[in-house]
Amino acid sequence: VLITATFDSGKTPQVKRSNPEERKQDYLTAFRMWMSLNCKADIVFCENSNADLSSFREVAAKHGDDSTIRLISFAGNAGAQQKGKGYGEIEMLRYAFDTIPELRDYRYIVKVSGRYRVKNGDKVIERIRQMSADLICDIHANLTYGDTRTVAFKPQIALAHLIPYQDELDETRGVIIEHLMARCLHRTLLAGGSWAPLPCTPYCDGISGSWNTPQRDTLLYRFKQGIKRMVASWIYQY
Repeated sequence: VLITATFDSGKTPQVKRSNPEERKQDYLTAFRMWMSLNCKADIVFCENSNADLSSFREVAAKHGDDSTIRLISFAGNAGAQQKGKGYGEIEMLRYAFDTIPELRDYRYIVKVSGRYRVKNGDKVIERIRQMSADLICDIHANLTYGDTRTVAFKPQIALAHLIPYQDELDETRGVIIEHLMARCLHRTLLAGGSWAPLPCTPYCDGISGSWNTPQRDTLLYRFKQGIKRMVASWIYQY
């Protein structure tokens, strides 16, 4: 599980929740939930504004299972302040692969946005373990928008079809990371790879960084998403 984070977003465009301390607390709350889920997965928490992660290390130290937990922070948000937060997301992927080379050997990398509490993260991980597609993500808007809040991919997919295309991102021109993820899907299929939607809906609580508005997990949302997933699993046979 690769958790991406930016405590200090600086002048990154289209980010209304910009207070660094508020953002840090969002991430810390979500990180505690990941620790409590015991999803039996190695975890990388990657932060790109060169922040102090001591409070996160304290939480990780109390985590008692056999999973490997790595916490890394670096100064890598300058590009995001010019081209948008998606640019920073890709920079974190690049840095994680460069800093932890063994990530290339994992069967799947599950990239999650670190400010959301994924209540059923353990179930999501377990269902992904049973899959074989090269890229697993939800796709919308006539195959032009790939949801990046929770996405799973085999390492070679990110290295070949996502990270090298970072410079296509520019929110000032309307090209966001969700567009890049959709293009990654198309490139994967053209190269002979495979795709599937997420096997179950991540039940998320949190506050949108873009709009500074709550995202709530409700019973109605779960019901509607459950119907959608059943139809998708029948159509795509995943």
